[in-house]
Amino acid sequence: MRVNLLGPFEVYAGDDCANTAPAAQKVRQILALLALNANRVVRSGQLVEELWEDSPPASVSTALQTYICQIRKKFGLGSPRGDTARGRGAGPTLSTVDGGYQLTLPDDRVDAFRFEPLVSRARREFRTGDFPRARDSVTAAMTLWRDSALVDVRKGSILEAEALRLNELHNSARDLRIDADLHLGRHHEILSELTSLARLEPTNEAVQRHLMLALYRTDRRADALRAYQRARTSIADELGLDPSPELQALHTAILNSDESSLGRPEPRRAAATTARTLTEVPRHLPPAQTRFSGRRGQLARAVGALTAPAAGRVVVVGGPLASGKSELCVHAAQEASGHYPDGQLFARLLDGDNRPVDHATVLRSFLRGLGAHDDQLNREVTDLSLMFRAWTADRRVLVVLDDVTAPEDLALLLPSGKGCGALISGRRRLFVASSTEQVELDRLPLDDSLQVLGSFVADHRITMDPEGVRRLAELCHGLPGALFAVASKLRLRPHWTARQAAHWIAESAKAGEDPLGIRAGLERSLIALPADARVAFDTLFSAWGRRELGVEAVAFLLSTSQYRAEALLEELVETHLLRASLPCAGGGGFSYTWEPALAVLRAPHATPRRTDGVIPQAVAA
Repeated sequence: MRVNLLGPFEVYAGDDCANTAPAAQKVRQILALLALNANRVVRSGQLVEELWEDSPPASVSTALQTYICQIRKKFGLGSPRGDTARGRGAGPTLSTVDGGYQLTLPDDRVDAFRFEPLVSRARREFRTGDFPRARDSVTAAMTLWRDSALVDVRKGSILEAEALRLNELHNSARDLRIDADLHLGRHHEILSELTSLARLEPTNEAVQRHLMLALYRTDRRADALRAYQRARTSIADELGLDPSPELQALHTAILNSDESSLGRPEPRRAAATTARTLTEVPRHLPPAQTRFSGRRGQLARAVGALTAPAAGRVVVVGGPLASGKSELCVHAAQEASGHYPDGQLFARLLDGDNRPVDHATVLRSFLRGLGAHDDQLNREVTDLSLMFRAWTADRRVLVVLDDVTAPEDLALLLPSGKGCGALISGRRRLFVASSTEQVELDRLPLDDSLQVLGSFVADHRITMDPEGVRRLAELCHGLPGALFAVASKLRLRPHWTARQAAHWIAESAKAGEDPLGIRAGLERSLIALPADARVAFDTLFSAWGRRELGVEAVAFLLSTSQYRAEALLEELVETHLLRASLPCAGGGGFSYTWEPALAVLRAPHATPRRTDGVIPQAVAA
């Protein structure tokens, strides 16, 4: 018998590969609590408190015995008083003891019991300065986690406290692994992860400290200082406190470039083969954020193009807001990484505040990952690009560029070697003359959307309310980003039904909120627009509901010529904000409709607004 608690609750009987965890919630609670206390007595009073708190039924003893009997029968856990002839090593038992119950199970059969010793070992190795082994130990521990502890189990006060304890241990182990990475000089590799964590946990000072150090050590001192300012604001707004003295001291050291306080990681200069290998063979790909569902065909095309025998493999991935471009790129790069033994380089060309990242900064990061020393990188961007092309001429390197806003971004950043590859995604349609494959993403069909939700949400929540889940998928308009946002909310609120989640989406949209996380992506897309096209977008988006836009009516609303109106509409099409279709209802030209992602940002009953005293009733084609 194996029990997994670090994520969705799983129970495997014997060598069976199928999860046989009970479906009944109270039985799940009892078995989870017994497993968390395996080989120790769980008092009947604890079980009663967990299941019913202060309101147990009159027949509480009978009910508890019934649940225990169901567990014994389902998993073959022996007689009520145990089978002493079998011995502890012979197999799991669930025994009735004075005042309670005891599940006898080897420690290695419960994932939580394997996790904690690995973390303890990692801490000992870290304290002795053995950072490579500490990282290996804590990484092995982290692989046991699949989600928040007992994410799909209803929790009373006791299980809630245990789940909180385990989740805190997980966060502590994560911080230890990041500390080890920083000591090993892997600040490039963990920067994307830290950026994401800092946004998710704005008041977590350990995360903010790690991010500031990683930014400083990748020559992004200004970004490190901005990270501190964001952290200080969040801590003041949410907690009413100042940053800790430790975080303030780090800020001062970065402000003054105080290398004696900040230091540089030693393993590059020490005789640590592990750290040196990581420097010479960069692995910059961020971790995939989701299970991959619904894009198998497009993923296969991208991977096939990246692994084809032809030289100069360049794949361009396009698609509208929240269509999953970045996630597909990460998955494709990971699957193709074996064909690029000299490393995988990754860069986002917009930073967390939607500002373009300086090309010289990207090139320094790439070159440092390939083994260049800091004293080689004090050059102009053109010289850095020539150096990068020279370094990649005889290597097999994969370069992944995300959030590309214009083809001009690519000229300096693509590798030159015939064995190299590139994977490019952007917020607007890109024409790349050297591309060997163009992968366009669109909305997922409804069945695929249901599959995506099903891959994140426990099966019993799907089967309990299939129509509610279907409605939920429809509200996401086939957008993987929106589906992931909904799945995340359902994970955080396991007591919600699908219908409650659908109601939350509708009411949040009416209140002008962004329940599916679309607005942040929209802001990044608008960065790529010329000023006049952005003004046109703001005017049109505030004036229209969900009807079609025609060139003549748009020209009238914008007080411009039809030629200029059509040019602005086509600019919005290139940025994946509008779709063009033929023919227009009035005949003759194209008509335009908003991308489905934008419909999520509109209240359901949007109406044209008054503009310069005119209500544009004739605007819709």
